Amino acid sequence: MIDHTSNRIEQQETALRRQNRRRYAFQRMLEATDRVLWRLEEMNRDGVKTVPSPVRAELREVVETMPNHVREPLRDCGQVQDTLDSLFEIQERLFRWRYPDWQDIEPDGDGTAGFDYAS
Repeated sequence: MIDHTSNRIEQQETALRRQNRRRYAFQRMLEATDRVLWRLEEMNRDGVKTVPSPVRAELREVVETMPNHVREPLRDCGQVQDTLDSLFEIQERLFRWRYPDWQDIEPDGDGTAGFDYAS
């Protein structure tokens, strides 16, 4: 009886950990892209034209955990501006993957963008 209860508790804990990993996957991916974007934006601000190899490796590591259709726009050509643009596109796809109703437009000209809260 105790063995059965212990096994059941273990199964429930395993299921909960799996559910939490899925739930927080988007947040982890978003935070990872933000970290790399910050570095690339600093390089761009400082006039750096070529992405250093360690940053390119970090970028590839960040996007490798993402679904293929999200990471597809990555341009790992070594140019800071091209890499920045592709990472912004990846982040937009990440939002659309997680929140299908998300829109990056200014529907009524009030300067806001994001979710369509009316739906």
